[in-house]
Amino acid sequence: MNLLKTCCLSLIFAASASAKPDESNEDYAPTVIPKSAEATAPLTIDPKEINVVAGNLGRYGSDFTNNFANYMNLWMAAKGAGPRQIEWTLKVPEDGKYEIDALVKGRGSRLVVSCNGKRQNAEVEGDSWERLSLGALELKAGENTLKLEIMATERFFFDALELTQPEVKAALLKDAQAMRVQPDWFKDAGYGLMFQWTNRATPPEGPIKPWEEKVNDFKLDDFVDMVESTGAAYVLWSVTWGEQYISAPLKSLDAIIAGRTTKRDLLGEMADALEKRGIKLIFYYHYGYDCNHSIDKDWMEASGGYKADKTELYKNWMAIISEIGERYGDKLHGWWFDGGQRYYNCHFDNTPADQGPLSVPFKELTLAAKSGNPDRVVAYNSWVKPRLTEYQDYFGGEGVHAASGLEDGTFQNGPQEGLLAHGCFTFERKWGHIEPNSIIAKPKFNLKKPTAMIQKAQKQKFPLSINLEMYEDGSVSPDSVTLLEQLREDIRGK
Repeated sequence: MNLLKTCCLSLIFAASASAKPDESNEDYAPTVIPKSAEATAPLTIDPKEINVVAGNLGRYGSDFTNNFANYMNLWMAAKGAGPRQIEWTLKVPEDGKYEIDALVKGRGSRLVVSCNGKRQNAEVEGDSWERLSLGALELKAGENTLKLEIMATERFFFDALELTQPEVKAALLKDAQAMRVQPDWFKDAGYGLMFQWTNRATPPEGPIKPWEEKVNDFKLDDFVDMVESTGAAYVLWSVTWGEQYISAPLKSLDAIIAGRTTKRDLLGEMADALEKRGIKLIFYYHYGYDCNHSIDKDWMEASGGYKADKTELYKNWMAIISEIGERYGDKLHGWWFDGGQRYYNCHFDNTPADQGPLSVPFKELTLAAKSGNPDRVVAYNSWVKPRLTEYQDYFGGEGVHAASGLEDGTFQNGPQEGLLAHGCFTFERKWGHIEPNSIIAKPKFNLKKPTAMIQKAQKQKFPLSINLEMYEDGSVSPDSVTLLEQLREDIRGK
């Protein structure tokens, strides 16, 4: 809901931030687009909400390519200079004026949006993804044809238009800002450790243990000792990653699908143990959508995740997240929700556009995430794109090493305006150790680089999450620990 054009802001990514899907990166490698004749059905506009009119839901010609990667629509890519266009049919309950913002990338490209005989235009000025204001247009009660025309000087990439009535936009922004928290512990943390450990975590050799046995055998004391030895101020821990298995007894998950929880409350034990050491805890959550690295078909069918109308999925999501939040209360300090694009565009999977909401009810989801502790920080990972909702506290920062344009750790302008800055990156080779019969790779850094990165981030008051691969038993690479213990001395002192 940014009211301004993108201002000066730079982010440095550990991985490629290219606007083209990366075939070498399984998280963003191309996949086959599901064919759905109904995908271009009329979109129902809600006068009281932000309406996400995504590019893949419109009518477009062969000069646009749907960049469909990792089982989702990432964005539309233009071929050649143009002109080219995308059209949508909008069903509107009553006459109204709507401000229009576009999520785009492509310096020098000129956009014209038109409806009911009126036109607005703007030019893309930045080199990165931005939210660009296109002015306002009148929509009439009934069906409207909204057209976006583009003239590009270079490559052009388009995600979605956001249509919002001006008074609604202002009220939602004020409401979201009132919910935000900006705790000093987060800004002063310096660095923490991130782990993608789930049912899929593998041992150095041999088969994976059954879920209950794996959780029972997790060496929690050794894990907490290791974290403390590295000087990490917090742990960013995966509740799930890909498949929906959670290392705690949860009634909400059991009610949806059997065999996915455990008798041991490992999450609770971890929260208690870390609190005793003065180490904060943030949970990472992946709701189980299809990925190149994981498909959990049984869960997605049981939860409503494959339906065009994903309302059932969101209700199940909120039940799980709020139960976790209520149980761990003020021992749980944050959430990091992956796959922000799948929240922003509910038809990322090319399901019929006239069924269900266009975007998730972000306010309701964020309130569920803050159940039991309203001071929790919340992020929806937008990867290289602008923030996808104002109902969050900090930037997910996937792959980010550094940022600028900050004041007291907060973005003052640009695509992440208003959010606390944060970055996370892999320390070794991958986010999680899920390859069988393999050893965790050595750190890809020497001591000098991460020390310099963290010292710079500390001056700007934003934390960096260092992701370590982890074996099935909860152990990590000794080489990584040794380097991080040296890092601790450089950053924290002896």
